[in-house]
Amino acid sequence: MLRFTQAVRCGRPLTRNRFYSSIPTKSRVQLVAELRKLSNAPIIKARQALDENNGDFDAAVQWLEEDMRKSGAAKAEKVKDRATSEGLISISVLGGGMGSRIRSGPGRVKASIIELNCESDFVSRTEEFARLANDISEIVAHSQTQQEDTSSPFTTLSVEDLLHLSHKSGTVGSLITDLIARIGENISLRRAMLLTSPTSSNTAYRVASYLHQGRVGALDLISLRPSQSSLFNDDSFIGDLEKLERALAKQTAGFMTLGISEKRNLEDELETVLYEQPFMMLGGENASIPVRKVLDQWQEKWGLEELAVSSFARWEVGRD
Repeated sequence: MLRFTQAVRCGRPLTRNRFYSSIPTKSRVQLVAELRKLSNAPIIKARQALDENNGDFDAAVQWLEEDMRKSGAAKAEKVKDRATSEGLISISVLGGGMGSRIRSGPGRVKASIIELNCESDFVSRTEEFARLANDISEIVAHSQTQQEDTSSPFTTLSVEDLLHLSHKSGTVGSLITDLIARIGENISLRRAMLLTSPTSSNTAYRVASYLHQGRVGALDLISLRPSQSSLFNDDSFIGDLEKLERALAKQTAGFMTLGISEKRNLEDELETVLYEQPFMMLGGENASIPVRKVLDQWQEKWGLEELAVSSFARWEVGRD
């Protein structure tokens, strides 16, 4: 502790003003609170971490991480056979999505869609579970996974491989195990898919996405070819396009969409075909007009050579 003394004589008795400076020591209560904030550990575990490490905060953090890893693995093993019928769909889009400028040429658009399951509806609605689902979808979107089938922009990914995919906090598997340790419920990554747009010198690709309460998710790959590239710099065009994209993704999710221009199976209803559906999600005077006809009108309005939904994915929690 440093002490500063100042003496002043101004025809008066000597007076002394003392100023003290020291580094404040955090109380045990404060340290426990910080440990819980960092790790989401129970208060008993946070206290134990400090006790085991003689109050050393950094050592306590490491102790908690190791303890949670061990206890998480044990809990995961214990609950692994429990059914996981609830959960969330999560989507991440990298470039070329709504809100970004159109990119044409060799640049590729990437997006991911994943389904993360848990045991109860209560857990599926928690912030922690939603954050985990979002983190995993972002990891998948940034992965360097190569397309297995170049004829399709969608690649179904191996869940087992994804669980070993590295992340700044460990692996996808360890992220799941950590949350199992905190909530005590079984959590499983059910499926994951990566969307990578084709490369083209004269066609631009955009991704439209929509999530309905986390239970239904849709990814639409939209292709367009303008007659003049200057259209990409027209704010009116971009705004109109983004409105159309949102409506297409909501349409895909809102209807039981199975095909784009034709039925997937002969026994399917006509309303499962996107282009045949009344464009209700765009609304207004277009609400009763088939999607394909609206796209034709929009294409003509802006002088496009092509405007189409090239491919799509529509997922519901618990349904194939």
